[in-house]
Amino acid sequence: MTILFRVDASIQIGSGHVMRCLTLAQALTAQGAECHFVSCHTDGDLNDLIRQQGFHLFTLAGPVADEIEDAALTLALLTQSYQLLIVDHYALARRYCSALRQRCQHVMVIDDLADRVHDCDILLDQNLLPQLEQRYMALIPSHSVKLLGPRFALLRREFYQAENNRESGHILIGFGGSDAQNLTALAIQALQELQLKPITADIVIGANNPWRAELEQQVACLPNVRLHVQCNYMATLMHRAQLMLGAGGASHWERCICSLPGLVVTVAENQRATTAYLDQLGACVCLGQAEAMSAEFLAEQVCTYLSQPVLLDEIAQTAASIVETDAGTPLVVQHILAIIEG
Repeated sequence: MTILFRVDASIQIGSGHVMRCLTLAQALTAQGAECHFVSCHTDGDLNDLIRQQGFHLFTLAGPVADEIEDAALTLALLTQSYQLLIVDHYALARRYCSALRQRCQHVMVIDDLADRVHDCDILLDQNLLPQLEQRYMALIPSHSVKLLGPRFALLRREFYQAENNRESGHILIGFGGSDAQNLTALAIQALQELQLKPITADIVIGANNPWRAELEQQVACLPNVRLHVQCNYMATLMHRAQLMLGAGGASHWERCICSLPGLVVTVAENQRATTAYLDQLGACVCLGQAEAMSAEFLAEQVCTYLSQPVLLDEIAQTAASIVETDAGTPLVVQHILAIIEG
């Protein structure tokens, strides 16, 4: 079983697309698949991480002008055919996938924007929105299998295994792998304002965070704060925390399966609708958009919610009901195998 992934990471794009594709590739490899990646070489890419995890990588010199050029460059790199192409990229749609069918028997698209037409056999959108079933009706072929909602969230194996070990007054901070707005620094300033409070914290950043050196210096002055870089034990940190301060995106489903209340700052346009809906359901608290944040405001919100453990328990219970512990990545793999095996 041969599978090709087309996905990018950068300071602007972030790391979430690559991280969830790596999760899926690892699960497929466990089922006997041989997975290859195609990714652009850009500032903040995760190409070294892809190689470190044992996957063959074809590299494009990026950025590429459009999806037709991207398809041509991709095809020029390939030396074999694949049973499945998996595309996780906002700049690629029907024309790219149609062109790649000369080398790929089936096509799967991972999306959450629902703003362009796709040529695919499987469509995965793990977000939770009202009327989710209708979003792609005019955008994908009628035969396409639709995997919609957090039931199909691509979560690493660790999230199905960790157990709660909550520490009172302990928070987790994570604004994504690249954190283009450097909200992590703002959160550290908030912790400095709360030094007299009995608050401890874990902070997680990605390997491609451009402010890593400065953040390490900031954290060095805070004895009750620990910085983690590109960690592979996020579930353990989530089960330790009483509250998380972070971004939307895939972290929503990690928090939900870990029953972790979240104060969420939206750092990209595609995070706003889902975050607002989860806030409406009571599964998180939406603090607003990144550009509206200040250290004083973050400190005030953290202090306010930590002082209301009953409310945090209610948010945790609602969040836990969103993501099923017996679904997720294994269920996605089942559907992929069904398509490949006919």
